[in-house]
Amino acid sequence: MIAAVLFWVALCIVGHAYVGYPVFMAILARWRGRDPLCGDHAPTISVVLAVHDEEARVAGRIRDVLAQDYPAGRLEMLVVNDGSRDGTSQAARIDDARVRVIDLEANLGKSGALNRGVAAANGEILVFIDARQSFGPGALRALVAPFADPSVGGVSGELVIGDGGGNPGLYWRMEKRLRHDEARLGCLHGVSGAIHALRRELFVPIPPGTVLDDMWTPLQTLLAGHRVWMARDAIAIDQASHDLAEEFHRKLRTLAGNWQLIERMPVLLSPLANPVFLAWFSHKFLRLVVPWALLVALLASAWAPGPFYRLAFVVQLLAYAGAALGWARPALARRVPLLPAAGMFLMLNSAALLSLPASLAWDGNRLWRKH
Repeated sequence: MIAAVLFWVALCIVGHAYVGYPVFMAILARWRGRDPLCGDHAPTISVVLAVHDEEARVAGRIRDVLAQDYPAGRLEMLVVNDGSRDGTSQAARIDDARVRVIDLEANLGKSGALNRGVAAANGEILVFIDARQSFGPGALRALVAPFADPSVGGVSGELVIGDGGGNPGLYWRMEKRLRHDEARLGCLHGVSGAIHALRRELFVPIPPGTVLDDMWTPLQTLLAGHRVWMARDAIAIDQASHDLAEEFHRKLRTLAGNWQLIERMPVLLSPLANPVFLAWFSHKFLRLVVPWALLVALLASAWAPGPFYRLAFVVQLLAYAGAALGWARPALARRVPLLPAAGMFLMLNSAALLSLPASLAWDGNRLWRKH
């Protein structure tokens, strides 16, 4: 009896996180969602790029930003060289008055470098980017347009893989749809680290060693009473990683950062103090709990009496075997419907399962992880 109860409780947790909550948000967004009032205006912006040992990419990234269709006199770019050991500083010093390079002798980590960049910024709007990606046409204009609405405090762009013309996997289509619905309901609480913007007066310095600056910033914006929007036309383009181990460790680091964020922002655990508690709890926290619920469901179905639970146990084992194939052999998995999504599901939940011990063992002295 206890095993059967545990099985259904675990199944309800997984079902709410991946089905119930997204469906509820989709219905609610259609009924009560609201888009911001966008305008064709061009506020002064400060693009902040924190880099460490990026000699090979930094100049190209700077030129990519400056090539955007944005008034030259209303854009500045601050490149914070965080104690690089290569020629990053020299490579960043291109011949353009809009670019300022800030050299830090000590390696502070990304959060510390961003704090230094913001302290030196003059723009009304801060734009945060990474070195690895490039911008799609009109990305900066699309990113700042929602700031015409005074209720908007932060805006996320959208990260796409390749040229944006491909067919993203089922998992990521669902995830992007969920984020868009959250944005329409005013409870989007995570942004893309590759392209997001913030009103300068809303910036709260990021604690040293914070992994998820792209969650710290929007959560602080929401706590200040402003909404965060998702501008899907503001596109940053990245290349897919073909290194499965690298992709797994990237996800593990991100998920471990969620545990770190709870420790640094305990207000997140309060339904009364956290204005987006339901969204954060269902979208972020339960994603950390789901792998444990999946393990409970598997073990409970093995112990519970009756043919239904025997069948459930076998079905789970077969599903995990298929998902493992989809994870380990992505090229082969693409020939089978739903198998890539199953592989992504298993990879993310394996990373989530290890995220708590990884966060406890986190080496705070390793400030940058290079990809």
